[in-house]
Amino acid sequence: MTRVQRTCKFLLLTYVVSLSVVIFSGNVLANVSELLSQGDNHRLMKDYPLAEKAYTDALAKEPKNYRILKSLVEVKVELGKYAEAKPLAEKILSRKVIMQKKVKVFVVGQSDILAGVISPKTRTPYHMAELVDETVVTAQSGKTNMRNYLDNKAKATTPHYRLFFLASGKMKLIPKSEVRIEYVGVPRLDYERVQELFSKIQSKLIDASDTTTKVEMVLVEGGCFNMGSDKGALLEGPVHKVCLSSFKIEKHEVTQKFFQSVMKTNPSRFVSADLPVESVTWQEANQYCKKTGKRLPTEAEWEFAARGGTTSEYYWGEKFEPSRGNFCDNNCDMNVRVADASDGYKYTAPVGKFPPNPLGIYDMSGNVAEWVADWMDPEQNYYIVSPKDNPLGPTRKNAPDFDGGANEKILRGGSWGGGIETLRSAWRKAFFRSYRFENLGFRCAKDI
Repeated sequence: MTRVQRTCKFLLLTYVVSLSVVIFSGNVLANVSELLSQGDNHRLMKDYPLAEKAYTDALAKEPKNYRILKSLVEVKVELGKYAEAKPLAEKILSRKVIMQKKVKVFVVGQSDILAGVISPKTRTPYHMAELVDETVVTAQSGKTNMRNYLDNKAKATTPHYRLFFLASGKMKLIPKSEVRIEYVGVPRLDYERVQELFSKIQSKLIDASDTTTKVEMVLVEGGCFNMGSDKGALLEGPVHKVCLSSFKIEKHEVTQKFFQSVMKTNPSRFVSADLPVESVTWQEANQYCKKTGKRLPTEAEWEFAARGGTTSEYYWGEKFEPSRGNFCDNNCDMNVRVADASDGYKYTAPVGKFPPNPLGIYDMSGNVAEWVADWMDPEQNYYIVSPKDNPLGPTRKNAPDFDGGANEKILRGGSWGGGIETLRSAWRKAFFRSYRFENLGFRCAKDI
């Protein structure tokens, strides 16, 4: 290689390295508003990988900025990166919901706005304001200030915030280069948008979850027991003797990953693969069990399995123990909440998180109340004349599928939204078949 060739190669290499440094340092040196603008422009052009890069760099500079978090969640959803989007969405949903876009405004440039409140943590002065427009056209551009967004050229030269300062009651246009804004909470509409995205994220993650594992069932040996209770509501009595043939019942409440894989839908309010499916109607529960070669348990089978050979009010004894099941504890919003006890979950819990009953069956007390096969007898005569062997509940011929006492199905087991009495083995209630509520789930049974 000649000296000229070596010199040319050296110069070319130097140019490439210099160019790489310039390109690499562009985002590093850019401020947050510039990175946001880059990300927004890339999204507009549907260049989601570059948008993701810009928002990621911006988030590294301001990890608490909900605007960046929200944009990054939206881009990752577009890219199908649901596992990465989930924790970002959860950060937004953990924040306070506000009606307006309230922000703290920190002065970093030479703006003429007056000194504001002193932050107790950083001792930095800031102003409370409402963010009216994130990017506006300045008066110097010759365009009206009522326009919200600039064209690409204007954005590059005159990015401003339109802020309404709460202390002074004045609206001002402030160059983005002279202030840094910090969101106080998440505006309601943005929060709802992220909630929608989070449901989609969870649904996609459920689709990708492992459903190859076989659903476990527990063998319940046949036998006789005293069904009902004389210590609870009138619906629970009279106590009567029932004898059942052996059967199998699912070890856990039906989870969302299995329900969604079979039914291709998920009605749940609290969405996650290993949470019990809830907000299901009786018809949906019945259809799922049939599609999987099973059936809903009869009410007698359910109580026999729940008791697991015990005769006490709860399967563990006569007194309530908060560590045994998921009920409306001190984190619950319902008016039946128990203020001095906690089960560790505000809403539903992943199946199998509480101790099993003596037969090794989980969540028969609490988490979600469970539909069973039987009709409710509104006159309560059936318990009095119930057949001793394998009772199936009252019969209904050609029952119309509408709301009404004569067309209610029974549910058992109590739930995260119920009081402690609902976790008793004999507790029972009924709703019409199309009733949909986030307290209701089910499990399936099978003949041997």
